Amino acid sequence: MAFLVVVLIFLVVIAIATYAVGSFFVDYSIVRKKREASSFIPADEIKAWDNEEKNRNKEARDRRVEEFLRTTPAEHPEIMSSDGLVLRASYYPQSGHKHAIMIHGYCGSRKDMQSIASMYYSWGYSVLTPDNRAHGESEGKYIGMGWLDKDDIQLWMEWIRKRDSEAKIVLQGCSMGAATVMMTAGDNPPGLAAAVEDCGYTSVWDIFSDELKSLFHLPAFPVLYMCNIMARLKAGYSLKEASSIRQLRKTSVPMLFIHGSNDKFVRTSMIDENYEAKAEGPREKLIVEGAAHGESEIVSPDLYYRTIHDFLERNV
Repeated sequence: MAFLVVVLIFLVVIAIATYAVGSFFVDYSIVRKKREASSFIPADEIKAWDNEEKNRNKEARDRRVEEFLRTTPAEHPEIMSSDGLVLRASYYPQSGHKHAIMIHGYCGSRKDMQSIASMYYSWGYSVLTPDNRAHGESEGKYIGMGWLDKDDIQLWMEWIRKRDSEAKIVLQGCSMGAATVMMTAGDNPPGLAAAVEDCGYTSVWDIFSDELKSLFHLPAFPVLYMCNIMARLKAGYSLKEASSIRQLRKTSVPMLFIHGSNDKFVRTSMIDENYEAKAEGPREKLIVEGAAHGESEIVSPDLYYRTIHDFLERNV
């Protein structure tokens, strides 16, 4: 009898610890944030973003975006997610059957993708820039980390196909948006012509494991296992099932993989793991020397856009 009491007390303590620790890290990592993505990036990496050439490139980018927004007619559609959230986007239509969806990263918004959207528009694409769930003007409490977002993106693809039954759709995303692109491609949705991922992670489990070590100096066991249980209970998905690699193994969609050589947030080695996971269909890879996380467009804009444009010309 005493043994059973001890076991019961032990199980209760484990349950309380799992709830407390798991809930803390779920709330820290995937509950809607008021902070910007840069709040989660190491300070030494942010410092590396600042130099004269990069600042000139940023200024040129900002001028291009300002001109694009000033001169380009936009619509602002809304759709309903499968779990009842209102999702919002901006849409820049033009004639033709080429469409692109630009997917922003963690703690960002559609505004982050306006620069790349402006380039796609200049290449003849109609462009949709959505706010992911729990970001920007879209509803939601829990961040999807790509896994919930892949289903939302497929609803946006359906929205495009209703307007254009012959639509050829390209997806491009950065960081969490890149993971969304890879996870979406694994479902092989109709109309998907090609995909571009920029500094995407291999899985939510892997990126959280890295950040747990970097930010809190804690191992994955037992903390991440506790977080995984609470993520499934609260947000409706497992950190392990949210895997870019598993999804990439199921797709033959042409895909371009991009990463910065100095990325310490989503480590550069992840591009090789993602690239190798995609065994079928066309695949290309670009590593931008000297670029930190999400910086490839700024460090080498000519190389970045030429590589994307040429890839699309070959595959769309």
